Amino acid sequence: MGQTKRPKKIPATKTQPAAGTGTVKRLVVPVALAVVIAVGVVLRVINLAGVPSRSPDEKVYTRYASRIADQGLGVTPALIAEFERNPGNWVYPPPTRIGYVWLVAAAMKVSGVGDESAGAAVSCLFSCLSLALVAWFGWRFFNPWIAVFAVTFLAFSVGELGMAQRAWLDAPLGFCGLLLAYLTSEITRSPRRVLLYAAWLAAGAYSLMTKESGVLSYGLCAAWVLGVLVVKERSWKAVALLALGGVACLAGTLLVWGILANGIRPSLSALHHVLSGHSAAGSYPTQYYSGPWYQFFYLLWIVGPATAALALVGTVVAVLPRRLLHRAEGVGQIVDPRAAEVAALIALGFVAFASFVPNFQYLRIISPADGTYCLLAGLGLWYLLSLARGGLSVSDYRALVVLVTVGIVIAVARDYRAFRAVVGSGTEDLAVRSIRAVMQR
Repeated sequence: MGQTKRPKKIPATKTQPAAGTGTVKRLVVPVALAVVIAVGVVLRVINLAGVPSRSPDEKVYTRYASRIADQGLGVTPALIAEFERNPGNWVYPPPTRIGYVWLVAAAMKVSGVGDESAGAAVSCLFSCLSLALVAWFGWRFFNPWIAVFAVTFLAFSVGELGMAQRAWLDAPLGFCGLLLAYLTSEITRSPRRVLLYAAWLAAGAYSLMTKESGVLSYGLCAAWVLGVLVVKERSWKAVALLALGGVACLAGTLLVWGILANGIRPSLSALHHVLSGHSAAGSYPTQYYSGPWYQFFYLLWIVGPATAALALVGTVVAVLPRRLLHRAEGVGQIVDPRAAEVAALIALGFVAFASFVPNFQYLRIISPADGTYCLLAGLGLWYLLSLARGGLSVSDYRALVVLVTVGIVIAVARDYRAFRAVVGSGTEDLAVRSIRAVMQR
């Protein structure tokens, strides 16, 4: 009998991914980042016209800028002299904050608009630029998903949205503080690139000429860079050159003030009056910016509880040993953990300043740390998701991601409602007592 032939076994074929699947995956993060940036820009632009009234500080800045736009930079000494002569002016911002005043004057000159909307447009522009810079900072030094998370938190930040619609200098100052942190991280990575130091010194000098608190972000970043040069590079020559550059920036700032005021004394006197008036009994800051140290932490919580909680997690991850980061698997690693340490230094420095120095409990004071604060929140969310991915099955992890996404959307929508409540109440500042009163907490 003939043997029956067995049918040939057909080899199993591997399932090939659909054409373009890899490309789609590569586009998910860039598209998500572009969407959240666009949402943040739209929220800032649509709220420009929603300001019921302008604060005294906005009117003062506008008056300075309007006179400079009409009469030229040569009127600046007269503005400083007028401020110095009249004690009634000392409760308002001084004209020595030329980094912002000249910028608004230029905007007025170009646009032909001479009211507070010119300054508000400048604030809106710099707040939008901060979104883009946080995205780049997060992508380059953290990882793409952290960049998406950080921009999402910044896009809906009560403080950032509040500053973006006002003729205050805090949004430009916030951008400069974020730029300093970014350049500090670049120097940490490549400490021998000379051009980085030039850009870093220029950003610091502009911060000093914009507001007195700019010295805090400049000082914190300078301490970090000096540490890098001493510990990593062990180059005392570089330390000396950086110190000389810092002194030169400070001297240049004083020189500019001296030229503007026909002598350095009027400018320093104007700054002294403002700082003295800030702590005077019965002044606006003592009434609205004061309180126990823990009140500012509570303020951060009520205006953005998810961001505050995740920023705390991110700060812990940043400052504790790096082995914590290495335990996070599956989502990708941090490009440079030292950037997280820089972010923690800046954020903690400003929050501590607002909390423990009397009469500085208002959201605008920490504008130079807003970007790093949101980067820490993004780091915290990424780290928690990474830990979850290491302990869950693929299907369970995907379900968790969906739940977290819904939760973040609900959280940032809640933050936006808080912003609208503050604006709708008619309050003209972002002071701790005003916000607590509006939110009844």
